[in-house]
Amino acid sequence: MKVTTEALERCETLLTLELEPKKEQAMLQKAAKRIARQVNIPGFRPGKAPYNVVVRRFGLEAVQQEAIEKSVDNLIRDALDEANIVPFARVSLEKIDWSPLTVQVKVPTEPKIEIGNHRDIRLEFEPVEVTDEDVVAVLERIQQQNATWTPVDRPAKIGDMVTVDMVEKDGDEILRKQEALEQVLEDPAEHEGHDHPDMFTPLVGLSAGEEKTFTVTYSEEYHDEKFAGKEITVEVSVGSVKEKEVDPLDDDFAQSFSDFDTLDEFKADIRQGLQEQRQREQNQSLANKAIDKILEDATIEWPAVFEEERIEQELESYAHRMKSYGLSMENYYQFQNKTEEEFKEEIREQVVTQLKRSLVLGKVAELEALKVAESEILERAKLIADYSGSGEQLWRQIITSPVQREMISNDLLTDKTIDLLAAIARGEDPQVETKDAGDEPDAETAQSTETSDAPAETGTENVAEVVAEAEAETETAAETEPIAEADASAEEQG
Repeated sequence: MKVTTEALERCETLLTLELEPKKEQAMLQKAAKRIARQVNIPGFRPGKAPYNVVVRRFGLEAVQQEAIEKSVDNLIRDALDEANIVPFARVSLEKIDWSPLTVQVKVPTEPKIEIGNHRDIRLEFEPVEVTDEDVVAVLERIQQQNATWTPVDRPAKIGDMVTVDMVEKDGDEILRKQEALEQVLEDPAEHEGHDHPDMFTPLVGLSAGEEKTFTVTYSEEYHDEKFAGKEITVEVSVGSVKEKEVDPLDDDFAQSFSDFDTLDEFKADIRQGLQEQRQREQNQSLANKAIDKILEDATIEWPAVFEEERIEQELESYAHRMKSYGLSMENYYQFQNKTEEEFKEEIREQVVTQLKRSLVLGKVAELEALKVAESEILERAKLIADYSGSGEQLWRQIITSPVQREMISNDLLTDKTIDLLAAIARGEDPQVETKDAGDEPDAETAQSTETSDAPAETGTENVAEVVAEAEAETETAAETEPIAEADASAEEQG
């Protein structure tokens, strides 16, 4: 087989393969035999009709079609191996000629990335600090989350929980009736700017067994037209009043809500956790800004077909999210007052941004020779399994799954690159640790797999909320992506 290549624009190569006449004829002979086995030809047993008979009966084009359908994938694969080309996305068949058999395909190739010296980047930053007040705030949040409600025989006050039966009327018409409704009485300032009126602070001063009638006015923007802009009469009957009780912050508290024996040990652990969390947040922020600076002078090019594939993936993902909410994309377009093409162009902008940032991260990881060691993958898998509560079973499932291992490896590689860029931006001189990475993937071969959760279905009356949530997910995806997102798709196509 003769194989030639021609470089095209946008990271594409035109690959041409030409098969020797003897191999072409052998391929046609096999195709004719397959046809003879599948179709009854009078005078011949299945598969025994001569080649010329099959050609006369069905035509040479039919035999050629059968031959190419069964053989073209293997021919292209062999040609790619001979030319030492690894497709970065799905190849496209351009032309097939016969006598001799000649096949031409366009092959998307690896993106071209040129960046300046990323080690020269410096950014302003504030040192990460954790105060005593920060630690106490965490402890108090734990207190509140684990508080208990105890019935009291006194008038309700701000901060109490009341249980009421409530009826809302427009004149004599009952618009809404609710029984055994539990609500914490909040500070009236918390309701400022809401389109729902304050229904509960009027209950301050009432005791269990008491009743009260008062009026409230709903805003014109309230979502239910039965209430919007109207003065509504509210009748309530208080069933109970409860006050919140929290555990004191002492050693017993630490033993109840942590693995520590003393409150001081618990505080130290909280402080360390906050420090690490804020350091990660700062690293992410600095890395994002560093990538912005790198992109200012970077030259990046990728195959057009790969960009289109990513756009289609995003559109399918978005449609799936809409469907999970009980909506169609047509509902979305109508709500946003935009066409399908306009939305696709918005997605294109997001995809282009994602690709640039992901490819820059990958290039930095490549230049720094960052690696992921086997021990790091196992350690992260153990952490995931322990955190999920599934323990040994999930751990074994992860470490025996190539896809899961690649996802973990990619996440670790991304984390390393982000931390390194952040350290450089702070003016440090980080040195890459040399570890035995074994046969683990490097910056060029690590992969990742996207997943998405399917939210519970909701009615179309909440279109605004659905769209807002879906858009938030899409916008989040435009931030720093895992390094090998592109490589994962490339491997799938290959």
